[in-house]
Amino acid sequence: MDRSRFIEHLKNYPHLYEFEEKNDNGFSGILVKDKEYSTITFFTEQVIQEKELVELLKQTHHGKNVEWISRVTGYFSKINSWNKGKKEEFKDRYRVSEVDTGITG
Repeated sequence: MDRSRFIEHLKNYPHLYEFEEKNDNGFSGILVKDKEYSTITFFTEQVIQEKELVELLKQTHHGKNVEWISRVTGYFSKINSWNKGKKEEFKDRYRVSEVDTGITG
């Protein structure tokens, strides 16, 4: 990926990213703060050149971009779209396993 294109993308989304050019342990690169996931990632010049834009941006998530899904009465629903009350109710739920019910196969 072209370094200037990466910087341009970060500039176009100031509500999502902060960045600064930096030298770290003898490596020059770009330090990116992902505001949505509260992470900081250092990209060396070599990594920026080798990877595509989407791949670089995914690295800033640090695995925090997980969506929780629940199945209630046969329907799947993303938890992050639920209202506050439904999310609190979800925290109070418990799982029942075959061992708990005494059901054996």
